[in-house]
Amino acid sequence: MLTSPGSFAETQHGEVRFPEISGAVLEKICQYFYWSLQYSSGKETEFHIEPEITLELMMAANFLDT
Repeated sequence: MLTSPGSFAETQHGEVRFPEISGAVLEKICQYFYWSLQYSSGKETEFHIEPEITLELMMAANFLDT
């Protein structure tokens, strides 16, 4: 994704920054992606979200969805 041709700063520097999202929330998002891949076969299991980051996680989801 970061190696695609183009003149985006992310491609040139090889990194993507999300200054609007805290490190703890970004880590939880990455954990969710990993969890989602592991359990995509249909085995149901819960993904735990700490109540303290719920609001910030919802705001990050909204930001990433737009």
